[in-house]
Amino acid sequence: MYMKQFNLLIILFAFLLLVLTSCSNNIQLTEDESDIPVVYGTINPADTATYIRLERAFIDANTSALTLAKDISSLYFVNPIVKIRHVKSGKEFNLSRVDGNLEGYKREKGVFAEAPNYLYKIKKSELTFTPGEQYKLSISKNDGVLLSEATTTALTPLKNEDITSPGLSAALSFSNNLDFKFRWFGDENAVVHIVKFEFAIKEEKDGKFTDKNITWDVVTNTDKTEFSIKGRAFFEFMQGAFVEKSPAVKRYFQNASLSITSGSKEIKDYISIGQANLGITSSGEIPIYSNLSNGGLGIFYSSTSFIRNNIGISNITLDSLRNGAITKSLNFQ
Repeated sequence: MYMKQFNLLIILFAFLLLVLTSCSNNIQLTEDESDIPVVYGTINPADTATYIRLERAFIDANTSALTLAKDISSLYFVNPIVKIRHVKSGKEFNLSRVDGNLEGYKREKGVFAEAPNYLYKIKKSELTFTPGEQYKLSISKNDGVLLSEATTTALTPLKNEDITSPGLSAALSFSNNLDFKFRWFGDENAVVHIVKFEFAIKEEKDGKFTDKNITWDVVTNTDKTEFSIKGRAFFEFMQGAFVEKSPAVKRYFQNASLSITSGSKEIKDYISIGQANLGITSSGEIPIYSNLSNGGLGIFYSSTSFIRNNIGISNITLDSLRNGAITKSLNFQ
């Protein structure tokens, strides 16, 4: 599931701020609870299952929002109806309520109740998303009254051959004085991207070997599918990735993996609007973006991800890792 990729913590933090703002003493409250859905959901044709997080905005004239956040009856709707409709055919698919804690998505400790951690799920065997087709999420009360809807277009996953730089069979080659180029051709509806490298390193100390994986976040939330970085950045990342720098520790480069995660216009708009009023000269207001109808809050969008594994490294780059001024202290062999 892709729920962690595009700054999920930022999304949940924004929702928390919204809830706290809704509980301000400056607001005139006329009812004890709200029917405003708060949604986080993404569809990805490659996922084995789709999960939608659905919660409820809550307001109370006398009770702290921090207290209500721990109250399951305030946090969740009672037996809501959650559906995804294939817009072209009109066919609807019901999602089932599950406990995310039991699905491998345990809720982190914080202000919200940790258990149960209700999510709404549908398996790929029940609903297979067709790239390029529109899908509509609908949230209704248990009596069938529609609360909110949102629509997104399923993205086409990248293929290995879509990534032309680095090349399909080329070893990674970084040079201090040269740029390293990324380029790929994908779905035109995929408009924001995260690019990462993961490096598998073997360390030897006192005759014992340990496997380590380190992740380099090359770029986050870019709208470009062709860009360059300084080759020097690779060596600077490596230097900062290892705390222990001792002749007693030998390191061996094993391989690399390249991942590209992309999102649709909805998540790009969320990121852009969320950043629009930040900074020292901002008004201090927290901008809120939602693509849900009828005052619903949150986001429903499309994503896709690709990983190219077992990428080698060029002899020139390995030599620079061993002997270059930036990484010589890491004792690569």
